[in-house]
Amino acid sequence: MKTNILLFALLLCAPAIAQTDYGRADAFATNFNEPYADMADLAQKLTAPFQSEEERARVLFIWIAQNISYDCKKFHNPTRHSVSAQSKEELLRKRQEVEAKEMAKSFKAKKGVCADYSQIFKAMCDAVGLEAVVVTGDARDFHRPYRNNQNNSHAWNAVKIDGQWRLMDATWAAGYVNPEVTKFTRKLFPGFFMTDPAWFVQSHFPDDEQWQLLETPINKKTFPDQPLINFGQEDYPLLGFSIAPQKTANGKGYELRFQFANTPKAFMVTTFNSKQIGFETREEDGWVVLSFTQKPREITVFAGESPRQHMSWLARYELK
Repeated sequence: MKTNILLFALLLCAPAIAQTDYGRADAFATNFNEPYADMADLAQKLTAPFQSEEERARVLFIWIAQNISYDCKKFHNPTRHSVSAQSKEELLRKRQEVEAKEMAKSFKAKKGVCADYSQIFKAMCDAVGLEAVVVTGDARDFHRPYRNNQNNSHAWNAVKIDGQWRLMDATWAAGYVNPEVTKFTRKLFPGFFMTDPAWFVQSHFPDDEQWQLLETPINKKTFPDQPLINFGQEDYPLLGFSIAPQKTANGKGYELRFQFANTPKAFMVTTFNSKQIGFETREEDGWVVLSFTQKPREITVFAGESPRQHMSWLARYELK
């Protein structure tokens, strides 16, 4: 019994909640080609066929992720505006006007940075009566997972669906950039829609802790110490994973456990400098267990159909 209790404590599982079938909303957003007058008109036309708040938020999210490209040039050379005012109220109003102009420019060009993605999503939600906010904070990604002080500013959204706040990131759902942020590759990552807060906080640390949506918020020191799980990908949806590598029963190695909705056929484990390490794989009570004897500083787990084909990163861990 003690072993089972300990094992449960070392694993994090997705909540057992019913998942909406987004097939109709996703297809409508993907194939939408009607003319529209402006952002509000587009939002209304996209959501017209759907009644539920969840599907309405989903169709807006998918359209943005599939139509707005990440602007690498703007990332390196952000537009700077000097705003002066006589009061806090006037300053807030002027800043909102600047944000609205930047958002409109990004919407017209169909490219922007995270602030633009999140502002566009909020504006489209506002246009159809969905309550949404822009959340700002720090992020940690595949290229920069472990640092004591996070300075990777980011913006995302929370939207209220059926009276409950949900978290989502349309920027990361749209695709990914290279380490130098000079090239954007479009690839839909739908797992960044309505992500469970306990998973979302691995990579998104809001300035205001209320937007962690957790009963017990984590602190900024704990933030980079968590594993980094690629919950956005849809090829091998994760149902559970190890919070940290644990020693094997014989004490001579370490192991990680993963539970999938669609289990990959092949895995690969590498060190932080991309050097492959040996490991063994077994299945145990519905979990895939990867065990290895080496203990590098960091490891990355990749998954795919074959080691000879492209494999997607699945998780990153720091071994202490």
